[in-house]
Amino acid sequence: MILLLLSPLHSGSSSPPRKSMDFSSILRFLLSTLAKSLTGGFLLQQPVDVAYDAPLPIEQDITVILGAGVIGLSTAYYLALSLKENSTSSLSSRRNVVVVEPSHDICPGASGGATGGLGDFGFSDAVSPLGELSYGLHKELASTYQGRKNWGFRDQNVFRVTPKNFTGDLLPPDSWAPAPPVETDLSSLPDWIKSSDHWSVQLLAPVPHSSHIDPARFCQFLYKQCKDLGVQFRFNSTVTSVQQADNTESFRSVTIESSTPTQTTEIIPCNALVIAGGPWSSNIFSTLFPEATVQLRVNTTWSAGNHVRVRNPRLEIPDEYANSTQVFLNNVLSDSDTMDITSFLDGSLYLGGWGAIPEILPEFADKVKPQQSEIDSLLKVARQYLSLGPDEALEAFDTGRCYRPRAVPNRPIVTKVKWSLLGYLSDSQRTASSCSTDRVGHKPAVVGGLYINTGHNSDGMTLGPGSGKVMSELLLGRTPSVPVPALDIES
Repeated sequence: MILLLLSPLHSGSSSPPRKSMDFSSILRFLLSTLAKSLTGGFLLQQPVDVAYDAPLPIEQDITVILGAGVIGLSTAYYLALSLKENSTSSLSSRRNVVVVEPSHDICPGASGGATGGLGDFGFSDAVSPLGELSYGLHKELASTYQGRKNWGFRDQNVFRVTPKNFTGDLLPPDSWAPAPPVETDLSSLPDWIKSSDHWSVQLLAPVPHSSHIDPARFCQFLYKQCKDLGVQFRFNSTVTSVQQADNTESFRSVTIESSTPTQTTEIIPCNALVIAGGPWSSNIFSTLFPEATVQLRVNTTWSAGNHVRVRNPRLEIPDEYANSTQVFLNNVLSDSDTMDITSFLDGSLYLGGWGAIPEILPEFADKVKPQQSEIDSLLKVARQYLSLGPDEALEAFDTGRCYRPRAVPNRPIVTKVKWSLLGYLSDSQRTASSCSTDRVGHKPAVVGGLYINTGHNSDGMTLGPGSGKVMSELLLGRTPSVPVPALDIES
């Protein structure tokens, strides 16, 4: 028997010690003592972001998700939502999803510093169904939860500028667009672009194929929805080991090491584990499953890029109903530079598409810092294409560098991993399946085992909701909304 004791809500920082114990403190102490006596000291601590004092039900099946970027948040959201909609108990539908994040907050990596462009195009044949599903879910969320107001969701036009009589390879290529590009006038470009008579302009993605959001605000929305659904979060924490369940192709528990407010070790019952750690996913996989017979290949050497947001002193905050505009300047830049500029709803401009000096992937996402020399070069080049006078200052803020999770081959991995690939006993040596009854009279709501949701490269923001929904369906043993056999770890 396991009794799970929950502590009061706190913000993640240590609170001053109390000089006396009130009734609730005494009750928690008594429950803790009882729990330890019944479980031999096995106690589940309360994460920093849960405000429920009732113990978790003993029959609860917990899914642990590694990573609190847009993919991890989307997975947690759609799984918790489905569990709530299909639960007959108000308690059992809550607090059965735990997200573990090594950094101090959500989205410390690419999710928090993305361009924010969305679309139903630009995907390979294997990924297109997922892309179309996800774009539709973005629109559904925006319609239901006032996306324009809460995370800046709005239509977007995407342009490409090219030197006249250009004979090189076009970037982006025509095949990236949802339809053949449409030649248009220089006047179609936004006022903040300093255009040239030597350019030709192509409209690559018109409304309704393209939209734009503020990625950080969208992730905050998902985070709040997850908390409202009872999802628990462990920040400054990593899973250091997994424990296999007896006679089933699933897990019994995971061990978590946390460093806030002090170094602690925690064991959480867990039958399903989801790796959604972006470019860190391969490190997580090899650490937790060193005997696995398959590799999770993520190339981070050339996947990073620097970015910066700027305020143009000539620009006013656009009308709240104005569209966003993205302009690709790759074909008019010198050397091998690439750059695109995107307008945000607050009037700022996002300078992205720029590369980075290769560095080894740091251990944690919050250790990734912008490369100032590259930021300076990016700003210098951008000034040539922005409507600025020679003495007008360009206010730069929100600089960053992001590693994109580029899987090898370059397509997302959204799958349940075969148990036999993890280095445990083979399928033929086991008598129970991953969906077996693990306690008398109890069938888990979630199919136990290891799941992977990563490798989305630069499309993580667009593919987030779709990948999260499909992953939740795999976890629940349902047929996915779109087929994903080509997104397997072995494909």
